[in-house]
Amino acid sequence: MVLEQTQKRKNPKKWFVIPVILILVFIVIDNTFFTEYYSSGPPLPPTLPENASDVETQEYTEKIQDLENLLSSVMEEKEQLRIYQELSINSQKRASALLQRYALGVDIPLSEPLREKRKYITPDSEGVTQLNKKIPEGNYLLNAYNYIIENFYYYYDPFTRTTEGTQEWTNIKAYDLKNEKWIEIKLRDSVVLHDFPDIIFYPDETIEFGGGDCEDFAVLYTSMAINKGQSGHFYIVDIDKDGMQFLHAISIINGRVLVDIPSKLYISGRNVDDIFDKYVDALNANKVTIIGIFNHEEFSNIRKTYS
Repeated sequence: MVLEQTQKRKNPKKWFVIPVILILVFIVIDNTFFTEYYSSGPPLPPTLPENASDVETQEYTEKIQDLENLLSSVMEEKEQLRIYQELSINSQKRASALLQRYALGVDIPLSEPLREKRKYITPDSEGVTQLNKKIPEGNYLLNAYNYIIENFYYYYDPFTRTTEGTQEWTNIKAYDLKNEKWIEIKLRDSVVLHDFPDIIFYPDETIEFGGGDCEDFAVLYTSMAINKGQSGHFYIVDIDKDGMQFLHAISIINGRVLVDIPSKLYISGRNVDDIFDKYVDALNANKVTIIGIFNHEEFSNIRKTYS
């Protein structure tokens, strides 16, 4: 006799039901108690019902004003962040270029190549040509001056000796010429230099960095004017003011217009003597002495004092 053994079929365990139930319970609780914590997007503008009362109209107006203030605040913060990021990048690039040129002085004194400052006046460069296309029509010299004021920053170079000693470079100060305020940008590394000569940047470099110091602006503006067929010269001047003396750089165009970008001065007059007399008054200086004059074709070390 053959005995047939029947094997009982095991029913599958319903273990997967438990996590499914837990998920469903979580969804119910979440939708019931926590819906208010989620946002489906930006807040919707309030609606004003027809035949609204004065109170409803006032509440509607206040809500609209609150939304406008919120939007304005967000846009302002976004613009400030953009400006800081742009300045930070440009400052780092300019700092790197400064240090590279400083490194050249280890074997070759930088004073030698910098004596030939005329080479920095490059009226036919690509950057100058493209920048001049952005200057509005009309009074070119004044419009070019205003464009630089509105779109460039003055960079303070801490590589200077002061009464407190050589300054340690841990940040860059950028002066917003348009809004007349300083913005301090932290550098990644701090540097101490004990003998740092003047560094001049080409106009295209100043355009790339979004700004520069007095020499960079004088080179840039002079190059722009020559590019437009004007007679432009870079002037190095010694300013005596409040018992202090310091070298400065400005542009003189056609012998009748003086442009000092960092000081935000645009002075026109009959001739060079006239505009320098006005310049001394505008600076409230004791005297201003011309040290050198040059452009891309000529150089003069004439000295003349106005007081």
